[in-house]
Amino acid sequence: MKITYQLIWMMFLLAGISSGLSSCKDDESSENEWNATYVYIQRNDYLVLNNSTFNLKHSPGGIAGNVEITFKLKIQKPAAKDITGILQISGTGKIPVSAFSLNTDHPVIKAGETESEDIILSLSDSGKEELAQTHDLLSGEFKIQLVNLQTENANTIISTNSALTSIPFSLTKQEYSINNLEIGTPEDSHLMERTSWYVQADPQAQGNVSNVIDGNAYSDIAQDNTGFWITIDFQTSKTISGIVTNHWGDAYCPTQIELFTSDNGIEWKTMGTLDVKGSIQNIKFINSVTTRHLKYQIVKFPARVDVTEFNVYEVN
Repeated sequence: MKITYQLIWMMFLLAGISSGLSSCKDDESSENEWNATYVYIQRNDYLVLNNSTFNLKHSPGGIAGNVEITFKLKIQKPAAKDITGILQISGTGKIPVSAFSLNTDHPVIKAGETESEDIILSLSDSGKEELAQTHDLLSGEFKIQLVNLQTENANTIISTNSALTSIPFSLTKQEYSINNLEIGTPEDSHLMERTSWYVQADPQAQGNVSNVIDGNAYSDIAQDNTGFWITIDFQTSKTISGIVTNHWGDAYCPTQIELFTSDNGIEWKTMGTLDVKGSIQNIKFINSVTTRHLKYQIVKFPARVDVTEFNVYEVN
């Protein structure tokens, strides 16, 4: 009987040891890919298609356009301690990586949260200046990459999904063009007050030049079988972003115009030519310009061409 009790006791003891070993083994295996904290980066506008290609225009006003990507460092569940990501920009092509900047390359997810503050990649001012040094077409393919982590949290790793560890984008700087004009209404601008303008027109044009700034859409200056020019002295330098002209109708509209700027009203610098149409012609500048004098020249025209109103957009 005594031997039987000893055997039963030994069995319970062995069962306890076995259970303890099993528990230790479970603790060790608990830190695996199934319960890891995965760290990744994701654009704020990740649901938007075709948002990774950027283009810059290069005109006498400089580089026009922008590159901006806003994203966050994220985890799928809150962590007990802070997590810091280490970001890196890499790329290929003729545009240097140094043209871009991050507002932080060490974003932090604070303890108890699941994402960092906004991280913003942008084209720096010095990067624009660098790109403006050449008139050639330049392009490049780039990636923002999550390359490392700093954290005291256990079992915290970078996502194994490559789509969540890098953000690709491409940039093209177009070939330099003297043309600073395009069809459209400029943003962040307002129509200038015209009462202080000094306006002149081609002596061959028919009608009083004041007709183009009198607010009357039924008065004009016009010419048959040839174009004419209008100049404006703003009296002081203004930063302007475009113009809008009104005409009697499609039959009297210019079909191509050219704009010039000048500091003294004598020496003129072209902003380029533009094909236009319609009785209201909105023209915006690719880059806003600061000037005191503006010249409008009708280059191509129908049998009779006119201007009924002339307005200029000033940057807000």
